[in-house]
Parts: sequence; structure tokens; C-alpha cells
Amino acid sequence: MRRRATFVLALAVSTHAAPAHAQSQEEQALALLRASSTQSAIITFCAKHYAIDGTTALRISQTARDVATKVLGQERVNAAFRDELARRYAEVKATGEAQWCADQREAFSDGEVQIFKN
Repeated sequence: MRRRATFVLALAVSTHAAPAHAQSQEEQALALLRASSTQSAIITFCAKHYAIDGTTALRISQTARDVATKVLGQERVNAAFRDELARRYAEVKATGEAQWCADQREAFSDGEVQIFKN
């Protein structure tokens, strides 16, 4: 578990610290908020369909938001995350909860950090 948290933190920090050629820091911060909303939606919707590691998903979500806050500031992150979360939940609804979760499970199946346990 500690290795996973360290990996997540290193990933978030490297995304923040490394200059991207095509993305500004603001764009990277907004991308982190999209990643955070994905983890939040996995926690909210996918535990009904699959065994998930909610602790790791929550850590990823919170770490991404923490890094984004350093770039955008607390007030802006709160507003942007609220909008992103509403967008993500609408995406889940439009796709269908079970299908969206199956898609996420497949997308995360190859990663070092395993959010889905089964």
C-alpha cells in the first residue's frame, strides 16, 4: 500500500514539475482534476459492480487535487473540480453506470496501480 501511495505521489508531482511542451501548467492542473474526477466516479459508481481499492482511488484523487491547487489556487480548484465532477457524472449517466465502470476497469487493467481488484 505504501508503495502505491508513493507511486501516485511521484506521478502527480512529476506531472506538475516536468514542463510539458504542448501543455501549460494550467492545462496540466486541469488534466489532474479530470483524473481526480475519474477516481471519484470510480469510488461512487464502480464499487457496486466490482471490488475496488477505494483507499488508493481516494489517494490518487486527493493527490491530483493537491497538486492542481498549487498551480490554480484553492478557490479556482474548488470551482473547476465541481464543474469537472458534474461533467464526469453526466458522462457516467450517458454511458450507463455498468458500461462506464467496465470501460474504466479495462483502461486501468495494465497500470502498476490496481484500482479494480477483480
